[in-house]
Amino acid sequence: MKECPREAEVFEAVAFDRVADVRNHLAACSICAEIADVAGAFRADHKAACREAHVPSAGAVWLRATVRARAEATRTVSQPITILQGIAGACGAGLAVALIGLTWRSFHWFDGLDAIVARLDARRDEIATAAALALQYGLPIMLAVAVCLVIAPLALYMVLADD
Repeated sequence: MKECPREAEVFEAVAFDRVADVRNHLAACSICAEIADVAGAFRADHKAACREAHVPSAGAVWLRATVRARAEATRTVSQPITILQGIAGACGAGLAVALIGLTWRSFHWFDGLDAIVARLDARRDEIATAAALALQYGLPIMLAVAVCLVIAPLALYMVLADD
């Protein structure tokens, strides 16, 4: 005999710890006795695992769930804002480059750079004046360009970076 019609009953009795109800049948049926041994081992293992399990308190579970829900909501809400910040950063960089281009065209003294060099050669005693002129006009323009070249990529990186 490979199967016993009372296997389910024996398994249920072991699962609910009512082995005394089927003890006479277990003594007579080797198949059910084997099922009872295996099911008993599983039941003992389950009880041991339940004793060793650390279940967090309801407050801790609620706190973790709340924090997770807020983080997911924040991430979901901030995606469109991040995209708009990236577009705004790109527009700002483009505007800065356009303003530099307009400002660059407004300086007509660059057209007369040859005349300035010739005058400096003729008047070597006015070199300090030329240096002051270069600092007055050239340095601010170069600083503006350098600031735009450094800050624009950093601003875009910070806007588009995900924590």
